[in-house]
Amino acid sequence: GGFRSALAWDAPRRAADMLKCRAALGCARGAGGCRLLRRGALPRRTPAAPCSPQPHWDTGEHRRLATDAASRSGNIGADRSWPLPEVPEQVRAIVGEAVARQLVPREAVLIDSREGAEEVFPELLTAHLLGVDCEGVSLGRWGRLCLCQISTPERVYLFDALREGVMDVLRPVLESSSTVKVMHDCREDASALLSQFGMELAGVFDAQVAHTMLLEEESSRPFQISLNELLKSALQLENEKQASLGEVMRDDPNVWFYRPMQLDLITYAAQDVMYLPLLHRALCDKLRDPTGGRVLERSRRYSDYARMNMHLASPKAAEKRGLRLQAMVATRTEAALYLKLNLGAQRQGAVSRPEAISRFQDLTFGEIVDCWVSAWNMTGNILFLERLEPGHAVPEPKIDLTGMWRGRQGRRPRGPKEG
Repeated sequence: GGFRSALAWDAPRRAADMLKCRAALGCARGAGGCRLLRRGALPRRTPAAPCSPQPHWDTGEHRRLATDAASRSGNIGADRSWPLPEVPEQVRAIVGEAVARQLVPREAVLIDSREGAEEVFPELLTAHLLGVDCEGVSLGRWGRLCLCQISTPERVYLFDALREGVMDVLRPVLESSSTVKVMHDCREDASALLSQFGMELAGVFDAQVAHTMLLEEESSRPFQISLNELLKSALQLENEKQASLGEVMRDDPNVWFYRPMQLDLITYAAQDVMYLPLLHRALCDKLRDPTGGRVLERSRRYSDYARMNMHLASPKAAEKRGLRLQAMVATRTEAALYLKLNLGAQRQGAVSRPEAISRFQDLTFGEIVDCWVSAWNMTGNILFLERLEPGHAVPEPKIDLTGMWRGRQGRRPRGPKEG
């Protein structure tokens, strides 16, 4: 009770959200039920969602792979709910028995229809605090969001995003600024939600942002900590499925696309969110910020990431010398500064020249800055950037391009003044 009462309660906003809830459910019921997609098929995009390029994987091939996957053991069958692991003793010792019972869910439920999502929707919309995460194939602006996990104090709901209408029901929850969504590095999740479903994620408390703020208070160099590392350092916790399934996902990046999903996968997904509300409490205590308001404010940058560089129609379009784009400061090493671009999870910006790095010194991690493209590597997954100074024209980059542009014809791209 004490923890919940510390969170801000905005009655007018919540009343408006309830009106959204009724409108959404009315539209959903008027649509006439749920049509389950054939195994391996892609859901129809909502009319409001921007059209994204076709993912790199072939859907025909995945229908065959998904059919093969159905015959494997360990899939979720008729039973759509199962108990979650008990809270470890060391965690109960850190946070106390009462807090563990209050904030850690005990059951996971798989939701794979619009009707199922409608049943739990009022519970989600009236919650003060939720844990949220997404899984998918090349998750981001041009990938495919396949699963959305939402944790409440009682249970973890796993929403099958490939089933038509499921994510539409969740729109008022994910777009509500009055319900706090605890996430960890929500940037690619926010980008996928916007490009695939036309949703603008709001009300995010990002645990990675909170960790960055802790490091800044300690005058330590920030870095992009993983959720597993953060849970281990803050709560002595570890996702027991992380090691084994991490290898599975590396071997087959499309594994979240297969239906029916394997039990190990959705257990991993449930454990990724079940401790997020508890992590929220621990981070707020360390930051001496009971409501998490400072983290909420700064996490807006991570949500805004989804709208960066929308003028570029494809990742390839960024390979243009002198092109202006936005970049988010992500992490720094001894040799370079790295930036996220919202051009797919595998494409990032880099600043490596000492003189160029010095122009970014006034920026904090997570800030968005205007840049221009000076070069890119052979595979195109790294764009070399320079900061665009206000009122200054884009200059010629002072770097040696010899050999960098060698292709089949041994020529480099022409600069903006070379015709």
